[in-house]
Amino acid sequence: MKNYITLYHYSNTDIKGDISPLYFGVNSFSGISQRLSGIKRSYFYLTKTKKECYFNNSKYLYIAKTDKNKLYDIDKDIKGIIKNLKYNQDLYKVIKNKGYNGIITFKGLSQAVLFKSVKYIDKINVI
Repeated sequence: MKNYITLYHYSNTDIKGDISPLYFGVNSFSGISQRLSGIKRSYFYLTKTKKECYFNNSKYLYIAKTDKNKLYDIDKDIKGIIKNLKYNQDLYKVIKNKGYNGIITFKGLSQAVLFKSVKYIDKINVI
């Protein structure tokens, strides 16, 4: 049974259709993160009220939904993936290879990271 969760994605790009991990690394802040893992990914917030300062001047807020059951909860780590990571092992690669569409965490800013494209259901002009 699907358990949908709402995701919020900020961007200056007028996206048509899907939010795709193929564009990961084009911004300066994601370019740094890209060097840590070769896995393409898109970042989302789980609330629209808390975001990093990079996105304060974003033109658009995209709202999407995805099946929460397909995201690995790294806080709970029920399968011990995080616990059993080896030094220098790529977290995103390991979780993707286990068949998950991404990860989710409720600590800090509460975020989701998706390895697959997701169609947005709403776009809001925020500037």
